[in-house]
Amino acid sequence: MFSILNKGLQEQLFEELEQFGNVNSSGKLNNAEKDNIKEGSPNKNGVPIAVADSVVLYSSSLRANKHRSRRYKTGTASIYLSNSLGGGQCGTLVHTVGINGGMTFYKSIPLSNQHYLEKDLDEKIPKNVTLYTDEGYGFLWDRPNHKSVNHSKKSNDPRYNLSRERWVTKEGVSSNGAEARNNILKQSFRSYGYVSPKWSQVYLDEISFLGNVRFAPELRSILLGGEEKDFCGLFRSDARRPYHPFPHTRPHTT
Repeated sequence: MFSILNKGLQEQLFEELEQFGNVNSSGKLNNAEKDNIKEGSPNKNGVPIAVADSVVLYSSSLRANKHRSRRYKTGTASIYLSNSLGGGQCGTLVHTVGINGGMTFYKSIPLSNQHYLEKDLDEKIPKNVTLYTDEGYGFLWDRPNHKSVNHSKKSNDPRYNLSRERWVTKEGVSSNGAEARNNILKQSFRSYGYVSPKWSQVYLDEISFLGNVRFAPELRSILLGGEEKDFCGLFRSDARRPYHPFPHTRPHTT
């Protein structure tokens, strides 16, 4: 059930983002919108910012591999057993895609390469939406508003090794939004002990939906029995407001 409901929220978010992108037919942000992103917090000035990153859950340890070498040498090496042990997948690799201050969706993928990452992004985020990632998404050539931050950037000052811009650039580009979601995801999955990669998507859809339902007042009202309350049990004054994927840009109504 969570997977079906979350799929509906994903499709609705995609439509809302497309409508926002169609306002600017050029597909690129103007100077005023760029300044708004630099000066304000995510979505504060009416520009939705998408973020993407990947994270590994339940990686294979040396004991699980019986101290044999890894099957792969890349970032996905920790989720596969050694070839001498069958090379099966024992861990879960998750691709996180979301809107800063809005919804988040997770996808269980077997490899962190262009095929799986780009396919997942195309299903969730229109190409003309502002997207912040790290340096691992250099293959996204057809997204005019894609910006990345280099976590390994060296400092121009000889006194220092790494640059301060390896976390947040001068333009305000940062992947902290996706990394914060990954941290919450790891803390949530820690309580399960272990989840098989075969069923990982079911668990991911459940956690994603429980976090996204707060941005769909009508759906939350149905789940709560017709009366929408906040997390303190108080009735909300904006219970009848329409759904909006970017809560910071939603017009205030009384």
